[in-house]
Amino acid sequence: MADGEPRSLAAILDELCARPVNRSRRYTNVELAGIIRSRGGEITHTYISQLRKGDKDNPTCRTVEDLASALGVHPACFVGGRRELRPGDRPLWRRGALRRLFEAVHPPDRGPFSPDEVAAAVGCDGRYGSISASYLRELLAGTTDNPRLKHILGLARHFGVEPAYFFDEELASRIDEQLEIHVAMDRLGVNAVILRATEQAPSLEVRNRVLLALVRALNPGAAAERTIREVLERGTTDPGGGPSRDRSSPR
Repeated sequence: MADGEPRSLAAILDELCARPVNRSRRYTNVELAGIIRSRGGEITHTYISQLRKGDKDNPTCRTVEDLASALGVHPACFVGGRRELRPGDRPLWRRGALRRLFEAVHPPDRGPFSPDEVAAAVGCDGRYGSISASYLRELLAGTTDNPRLKHILGLARHFGVEPAYFFDEELASRIDEQLEIHVAMDRLGVNAVILRATEQAPSLEVRNRVLLALVRALNPGAAAERTIREVLERGTTDPGGGPSRDRSSPR
């Protein structure tokens, strides 16, 4: 396995069965299947064996949750997230997570991605299997909440978040805070300005516009904004009154 490459579901599950976190002896496939079935899940010991060997690698979200519950771990651990359970955790598929990503993550010069665009992007990658736009609409509406593991990984990659975002409330709260800032910056035009500025060395005017937009996003109040605007505008002129030279550009 290359450095930085996520561990496979097979490796994680096999380790959890061989070295459980909640008891001293290992789980057999038959025993683990029995625990899951006793809790209302549906799984066979044969399927668990196939998952541990890597012969099967695309379980449903519900299967991941059932395995995690029986093993006493957080389901996020199967997608690279944390293993330990904490008081108050509700380790299930977060129904509004995908809708939040659709609303917040998109290029700065356009609106949200459509389900058709996301389905095409996930499908063309080749690693995550195909997913239909109609199925994405069902996930967004909450009429279904049992996607397969590869779909979860593909959606996470498309929107640029950790796959554990779909399971872990603690992680999601941090990511959602970042998304709020991103949305505010997009609404104020900061992201578009930064995107244009990266094409060439930004002028003082561009930098000042970015800074002013960030000030507005922080919402310090009208008086503070006026003061900052005056400072920024003074910075665009020389003491003699003429335009200052942008020192980031060649003379």
